[in-house]
Amino acid sequence: MSEYKVIIAGQLEFGSRRAFNQVMEQYAHRMENYYKNDILLKPENIFKEEELTLDVPRTVLPSSERLWLNTLNLLERVVTFSIAGSLNMWRLSAGTMIDYYQLEPKSDRTTVQLFNRGRELVDQRDNEQEALNMMTKVVGRFERHAQAYERRGFVNYRLGNDKDAHYDYSKSISINPLMPESYYGRGLVNLRMGDMEASAVDFEAVTKNSIPHQSIYWMAQVALGDVSLQLGRPTDAMRTYGMFTKRKQRIASLDRYDRRVGFELGKLYLKADRAVDAVVALERALEGAPDHKAPEEAKIRALLDTALASRS
Repeated sequence: MSEYKVIIAGQLEFGSRRAFNQVMEQYAHRMENYYKNDILLKPENIFKEEELTLDVPRTVLPSSERLWLNTLNLLERVVTFSIAGSLNMWRLSAGTMIDYYQLEPKSDRTTVQLFNRGRELVDQRDNEQEALNMMTKVVGRFERHAQAYERRGFVNYRLGNDKDAHYDYSKSISINPLMPESYYGRGLVNLRMGDMEASAVDFEAVTKNSIPHQSIYWMAQVALGDVSLQLGRPTDAMRTYGMFTKRKQRIASLDRYDRRVGFELGKLYLKADRAVDAVVALERALEGAPDHKAPEEAKIRALLDTALASRS
């Protein structure tokens, strides 16, 4: 009887036929001889010979403690052979996350080292040009480095180079269509370029390639709600905003959205003659953390008064 639910998603690139064959043989050998086939992922389902990759679309599986540990240990070995990519692994019990691992290449191979140094630069303000140069070197050495394209796209977006950012994010997606970060970034670019429909499609793709235990899942839900409003789709906005406010996962980085989303949702509920729901949403908005993008407290309280009067 299974004890847990396990979610696995991601892609690893091996870069050469030799490395791919070696890791595939080791995977099959260890699965059979070390783990007696007690592995969640069977090799025939995950190794893609044409692309020289290991691909795991978001996969949800029942699991025992033994199956979880065996699979984790085997994939930790597999990732040492990879040149790019990442695998995310979650273990949940009764809907509560109890383990999370992100497996990424950390070898001394030049491409791996270049990318890891470049990723540090991306996170530093005033080092944008150096970060761009570093990521360009990475994709020059290994053209299927989806993460490097995504990170270069992020820097280009931050610099206002929208066409370059759109190219980078699209290139990343063409290599690895499982990366939610690339869809989210391209969604922001499309939004800034005025293509609302394309933006909505990208934000929807984020939610299909991530899970509610990731902050990017909820960031995309908020963005999708914003776009739905701009497209004149209040029902869709109400749905996505409502999901956000009722989320069970508590992720601190998302608290900054609570006040603005609660206010927008309250307005939508009022227009839909749902005054009781509007009161709840606006009271939650007042409990939310201060946010410079949200209305002032007085404006929220004024709308709450209207909702309370409508309710009675």
